Amino acid sequence: MIKFGMRSPKIRRYAVIIAMALMLVSVVVLADVIYYYQGVITAQVTKPPLEFYSGKNFKYKGEKFPLNSQVENYANFTATPTGFIAKINITNAYYVYFYHALGLVVNTRGLLYVTNVTVTRDHPIIQQLSIYIQDAKTNQTVCKLTVIDDSRPISGTQSCPSPLQPGSYFISVIVKPNTISTLDSSGRSGHHSSLSLSETVTLYFGYNVASQTSVPLPPISG
Repeated sequence: MIKFGMRSPKIRRYAVIIAMALMLVSVVVLADVIYYYQGVITAQVTKPPLEFYSGKNFKYKGEKFPLNSQVENYANFTATPTGFIAKINITNAYYVYFYHALGLVVNTRGLLYVTNVTVTRDHPIIQQLSIYIQDAKTNQTVCKLTVIDDSRPISGTQSCPSPLQPGSYFISVIVKPNTISTLDSSGRSGHHSSLSLSETVTLYFGYNVASQTSVPLPPISG
């Protein structure tokens, strides 16, 4: 009778190590089981539902509406294809009203709202900031969107009470500085020079053309 065996303990240990290594390799290989599914997206350009305007005036169906987009040393609102950028100066007034700063043309009925508001600042100089949407023909306010309240950006969304109808509108901004004592005319704010303080507010306008639901923008980068 012929017997097969491992007489040396060292050989047996090597055999166990090799067997365990082979088992680990097999587990790793089996863990990488991937299924792929294909999706095809075709994009095409269409007419924008919203259009922002700045300058001295804007037109809608041949009618001209005056704007106050640029006021030297006080306000500079500039419309872009994707929204707007603005630089405003505030002082020790109780409120600062940037009246008819931008024009807005609504091409498609939809719900307008503000979402994903963030601030970058050395010191909170804005106590309240609200955006007003006003009918360009009647000057009546159809929507108020609060962006900052009690020196804090809103969480979630802030939407108009009803969808905007196609037409022309003004965008005005009202700012309440963070108390008169914080920003005094002497240029002092505690241990800060108020003239050197700044605050940048970033917000997104959402516009839902499918339903009356305000949907926050998911986390994005860039």
